Amino acid sequence: MEMICKFVVKGNENIGESIDVFENYLIVKVGGEFIGIPLDRVVKVDKEIIIVQDFDMSSAKEVGRRWIEEKSKPVSFEELEKMGL
Repeated sequence: MEMICKFVVKGNENIGESIDVFENYLIVKVGGEFIGIPLDRVVKVDKEIIIVQDFDMSSAKEVGRRWIEEKSKPVSFEELEKMGL
């Protein structure tokens, strides 16, 4: 089931919106920052929401920082050629 562009909910709290899956983490946009919630903390995926259990917020923020660094790396000419561009 698709896990992108859904609201992420923990308990009664809307945490943010899912935007990616990265290294077994669900990447969630929370305000102006990003966090990574371990996929094993995902309880249920519905049509519009993803329900998660408690998770370590400091670890989640670190994963979010790693995701930003990985996604913001410039693409090399070799990688572009592999993509057929």
